[in-house]
Amino acid sequence: MTMTYNSALNKMAERVADRTIENRQDQLQRRNQVVDMYGMEFTRQGDSEHPAAFYISVSPDLIYYERFEFKIIIQPFAMPIGGGGATGMATSQINGTNLAINQNNQIAPNPHSHTSAPHNHSLDAGISMFSSHVSDFEIWVAGYDITPYMKTFYNNEWVNGEGVFPTDGLKNYDLLKVSGIMPDWLKGTVLAPGYKKIELKGKGVFSATLVNYLKYSHVNR
Repeated sequence: MTMTYNSALNKMAERVADRTIENRQDQLQRRNQVVDMYGMEFTRQGDSEHPAAFYISVSPDLIYYERFEFKIIIQPFAMPIGGGGATGMATSQINGTNLAINQNNQIAPNPHSHTSAPHNHSLDAGISMFSSHVSDFEIWVAGYDITPYMKTFYNNEWVNGEGVFPTDGLKNYDLLKVSGIMPDWLKGTVLAPGYKKIELKGKGVFSATLVNYLKYSHVNR
């Protein structure tokens, strides 16, 4: 059958229409989305031997970061107390040095010991607050110390005790900004997607809150 000019145009128009629908469906199935976590708080407690560790998840479908910032809040250390406190068997040894026991200022017999049986002490339920004293503060990401790079930009606003850092309410520690001066291998590690570990280390006992400001685009599969 000989195809006429009009039938050829109709066939072409049908194929264009079909292809347009396919393209639109592909775009709808794989269009990008944005994750925006603004001011999400994580609180941990730490001391000289145990850092305050936080874990932040970044989708493996990451395309690029739009914001990766955080604040750090150092606040009093909270210790919950409840129930009863029990002691084990205890023995104390006593000798006559600087002790006056009887009328003759002598211990008899000398020396001797006293044994205390296990017993309980009543404790009241509640929360006891202790001031955080932290110095030599450090920030580690994915097992690497990024403190020197952070201090390049924020040395005058670094954590030095209790409070909110940086102190300016509209200013945060900007990890994307800081990563610009890191070597490529470290930058790739710090900004890699996945289950990201952030550690806050310092001398002393402290309670730390990481306020996370994270925004990134990812592929919607």
